[in-house]
Amino acid sequence: MLTPTERFTIELERLQFEHYDSCTNCGHKFIEAEHSCSGYFSNDVPAYVCDACSEKLTELAARRYFMTRPYEVPPRDAQLWRYMDFTKYVSLLASRALYFGRSDQFEDTYEGAKGLRRRKEAWDKHYLEFFRHAIQNPPDGYECTKAEEEIEVEAQRLIRSMEFGGKASRLRTFISCWHESTHESAAMWRLYSSFMPNAVAIRTSYDGLYKSLGKNPSIKIGRDRYLYLNKDYAGVNDAYWRKRKSFEHEREVRAVILDFSHPELGKLVACDVESLVESVYVSPEAPCWFMSLGVRYRVIIFHNGYGV
Repeated sequence: MLTPTERFTIELERLQFEHYDSCTNCGHKFIEAEHSCSGYFSNDVPAYVCDACSEKLTELAARRYFMTRPYEVPPRDAQLWRYMDFTKYVSLLASRALYFGRSDQFEDTYEGAKGLRRRKEAWDKHYLEFFRHAIQNPPDGYECTKAEEEIEVEAQRLIRSMEFGGKASRLRTFISCWHESTHESAAMWRLYSSFMPNAVAIRTSYDGLYKSLGKNPSIKIGRDRYLYLNKDYAGVNDAYWRKRKSFEHEREVRAVILDFSHPELGKLVACDVESLVESVYVSPEAPCWFMSLGVRYRVIIFHNGYGV
């Protein structure tokens, strides 16, 4: 077995991100806790492979335990919508950047929550059991030598750390929210525009959003999953991909980025507008003069809402 170098080029990171669930050499589908290997074939060709194919690597960057993504990636052609006021659309065109809001600024006060505060006792019990099991059952090649008392102390420490980290993570997590649908939505028009006659919706696809953000593997794009928090919990790494069932109508796909050094309430991320915007829909309540603005911007086409 080669010694890991921990050398990750952007090409290798992108390959691993795009083919996360399977070996790029033989197509083997990874299962939880199985090894995945990142590295390079000859001539520095990036590779993301299973253990069996790792023998073909000339350089091993890392060998890790595979963990299922905390979110589901939509099909490449999944249609995504963003409803907004016209001024925000103009800002997108002018800045050529997509706005990501900081998670603690969202109207949903449960954003990033792993469970209900009134169920904290049950929540702590759930995660204590999870941490105890993880400590007692380390990965292959490691052995747990801790006494029961030490395991308990460590599990309690991890609970405290997770609670503190959860609060801190809201200040470093930035999100861009999209609605997945094959057609426009009357509900979304009303929910996400402050003044209907002055609203537009841009339509893109998963692939368009991914490409417009530079195929950046540090920006995670995936579907939210909706839970009954009265009986369910978000996993340790799942919180920003879980929302309450009452939001299920949003069918949200979100792009999430972590930034530990950005103190502002939101973050502008450079965006290739031509790759992002497939069509622009004008509000069905827009007056005729609004339609006649005919905003000119290369391949952008205006449609009248509900009439397409």
